[in-house]
Amino acid sequence: MTQDSGESLDYAERWLLDGLRVLRPALSVHQITVDMTNALARLDALRRQGVNATATHLVVRAAARGLAANPNLHQVIAGTRRQRPGRVDIGLSVTGETFVAPVLVIEGADQKSVADIATEIARRTPEVRQADQQMLRALRQWGWLLPFGFLRRGILRLLFTSPTFRRKGAGTFQVSTVPADWALTSTFATAGVLVAGQVWSRVVAVDGQPAVRPVMALTLSGDHGVWDGRAAARFLSAVKAELESAAVA
Repeated sequence: MTQDSGESLDYAERWLLDGLRVLRPALSVHQITVDMTNALARLDALRRQGVNATATHLVVRAAARGLAANPNLHQVIAGTRRQRPGRVDIGLSVTGETFVAPVLVIEGADQKSVADIATEIARRTPEVRQADQQMLRALRQWGWLLPFGFLRRGILRLLFTSPTFRRKGAGTFQVSTVPADWALTSTFATAGVLVAGQVWSRVVAVDGQPAVRPVMALTLSGDHGVWDGRAAARFLSAVKAELESAAVA
């Protein structure tokens, strides 16, 4: 019989866990289903033009444009201060080494085309992963200087009261994609995280008749201290309209 084995978390993992414990806002969850027929057609057109675009890039732009069209929903609350950013910076989760994914911040995403976003993400993803690796090495080397969890959490709480710190690390809103039908996540450092599931075929009603269409589930995890149900529904409707539009981005 194999015996259980155990090991202590390294200091990088301890800092990351403390960050998650500090960021525990009241969670509000909303979901919507999007018909991706026109979106896939736009992707095909972009690929024929040599643009290596995916549904992720469409979602990033749709989320940014949805916030830009509803500026009263675009907020960053840190400590006791509310900031209404003049620029939509979308933080995109990318694969990293730990349970906390590094974030690539796309500044002014609502002003960029899908091709611009795809190019920027491809170019900057290696840089973001490298920066994440450097941070983890630094925490593993020097994290022991604050060995007690309450001290680490105190420093992190102080840092997260700064809107600038939050925006630099995660943007003003966050987007994540998962290789599943749908997923739920914490809001982390932003007011909301939009999780896009994979595109899959489903029977839906079209003009009152059943039809097989490619669909995607979008799940919004919102800080209930920022978003109420009406605001969340308005934002998701704007994203859905953007993705289902036949217009070429």
